[in-house]
Amino acid sequence: MRSLLALAACCSLALVPACTEKIIVKSAPAAETPVDEEPEPTEPEPTEPETDPLVIELGEVRSGTDVSFEVPEGALGFNIVAEGKVSDFDPNQPFGIQRITDPKGNVIHDDFTPKGGTKPTSIAAFDVIASASVPQGEDVPKNLAGTWKVRFGAYGSSAKPKLKATVRVQSSGDGTFHGGQLDLHIHVPSGLKIGSRTVNAAKAESDPDLEERVETFFAVTSQLLGIEKGKVVFHEESSSYRELDGVEDLLRGFAVSKGQTDGTPALHVLLTNVIANEGQPIAAGIAPGIPGAANVFGRNVSGIIVTTSPSVDEDVLTMVHEAGHFFGLNHTTEFDGESSDPLSDTPVCETISRDRLYDCPDRTNIMFPAGAIDGPVSLSTTQKRVYRGSPIYRALPAGGTNRSLSALSPLSAPLSLKRTFRVSGSSVLSPVERELSSGFCGLTPLDANDLVKRHGRAQAIAQLKAAAADADLAPFVRGRANIALRALNAE
Repeated sequence: MRSLLALAACCSLALVPACTEKIIVKSAPAAETPVDEEPEPTEPEPTEPETDPLVIELGEVRSGTDVSFEVPEGALGFNIVAEGKVSDFDPNQPFGIQRITDPKGNVIHDDFTPKGGTKPTSIAAFDVIASASVPQGEDVPKNLAGTWKVRFGAYGSSAKPKLKATVRVQSSGDGTFHGGQLDLHIHVPSGLKIGSRTVNAAKAESDPDLEERVETFFAVTSQLLGIEKGKVVFHEESSSYRELDGVEDLLRGFAVSKGQTDGTPALHVLLTNVIANEGQPIAAGIAPGIPGAANVFGRNVSGIIVTTSPSVDEDVLTMVHEAGHFFGLNHTTEFDGESSDPLSDTPVCETISRDRLYDCPDRTNIMFPAGAIDGPVSLSTTQKRVYRGSPIYRALPAGGTNRSLSALSPLSAPLSLKRTFRVSGSSVLSPVERELSSGFCGLTPLDANDLVKRHGRAQAIAQLKAAAADADLAPFVRGRANIALRALNAE
């Protein structure tokens, strides 16, 4: 299978420059002009096209130099998207957003990594598009207004490719969050199954199982974030999206929003039955980046993919988790035990690599790498700020009304969703099964040799074989067991 980066280099792009229509206006004949004479046409003075103050076009920029832009008063956050050329793309040294400097000269994103982070997030991976958000890490000023600087570059290289960059700003008008609404586009392949039932994709808007998942998703976002349901649109898609196997299929899935107008605030979600690699299910959901390219549609970085299961809670937890990545959130802790998110107010799990997930202080967090495995579900204060700073939803202005902020703050009955990794609903898992189940997110790598280090080769292989044969386990858990066995030459 080709690597994600190598595949992205093979994609072809078509850029259509914006244009302004030229209008010729014919003047009415003057009184002294004979009626049979054709008056000379006059052309109006050229006018500048209307501009959106919350969309800042940086145009073509050269890597390696700082580019300044003005963030207006009242901003909650912004997302930077940089697009390069296929001919300039090196999958081993991808271009991206190297540094972001605030109006006071403080660097809050450096070496392609938000401040406080341990891994680069703002490099091109699934497409020749890289993105970064503010806020996304530590030490972001409360008032974002002023002159910011961004520097683009190539990761691990001195190359200086030219990129086309855009900044999209989220604003409430006064810089205070007053609530918001999220438009949601659900893409439903023909033949999609929820449990044992096949969904009629042509009538998805009236499907009770899909309705329950959408309502529960917005119950979570309303309670945790004050972001309520906006417009919900269902799209019938080809049955080819029902099972995704390999990178090419994933890229098609991320780009399923083709035909939508760039700049329209919305989240696109493709539902599928399987996310697989070489025939083996590997994940319950996946996002194309941290963050995704906000409000850029029809590209390999334009939406998230979520598998369906018999459990509403399971599907909603996956959807909120992958949306969190798309909005700019990392896992609270990574399973390598060495990496964590950039935010100081999200707890770090010191024992995560030693199979003690229920001892982890971040186990209720939506962005826990296994998803929230305990309840009530939670987000830290700074995680909420990251989510609310994205331009993907519509922020309400001062004086706007938001039911969730008035009715649910402070929360009197926060939602407690249950993550299940067995069809029966049982929570009994072997140590190896527990580690496999924690990889429900497609951004979590699987390292079979690490399993051997922690459990010993004989125990790891025995438990992997048991997991691969256990029909009660979620498909992605069984699939990851088979992949690990193959990597260990123990099939």
